[in-house]
Amino acid sequence: MRKVRAFNIRGLARFPSNGMVKLTALLNEIEGVSATTDDHGIFGFEYVGNLTQACIAAHRSGRLIALSGHSFGGNAAITIADRLATQGIEVDYLAAIDPAAQMPLCVPINVKRIYNPYQKVDPVGRGIVMPAEGESAAHWKSRATIERRDQLHVRIDDDASVHRTIVNAVKALTA
Repeated sequence: MRKVRAFNIRGLARFPSNGMVKLTALLNEIEGVSATTDDHGIFGFEYVGNLTQACIAAHRSGRLIALSGHSFGGNAAITIADRLATQGIEVDYLAAIDPAAQMPLCVPINVKRIYNPYQKVDPVGRGIVMPAEGESAAHWKSRATIERRDQLHVRIDDDASVHRTIVNAVKALTA
């Protein structure tokens, strides 16, 4: 069985990403998975730096890496994946749950699988992730699942079907 280190990154000021705490509990029920709920640190990038270092340590200990983030936490997950790419480290799974669309959302090529549920109901979030620069459409389609959902930004991270998709993907990593 392969071991997975999962980082679930909350949105702005820990609110409204209560679903990330629930997701962490669900992931910790899977044998071989160690999950935490973390802050994105958009106003203090030391969080992103610390989480990047934690990912590097997990990689060095032989664990696979799964990143999930809601709102600004989704942006932080993409930033962490970018930083890991510069170290030659793969991210086995990344879920960007309605990330904040105010920033570029190109997912680097070192991310193997991407899940991006997003919404267009309210003006917050609305983040649709994009392929890495120069990536072919066929390769992007093989690694990314993009879903439009009719939910409010403050509720999408707490959706049972979103959780189920992430849990199933992370569980598959342990096989």
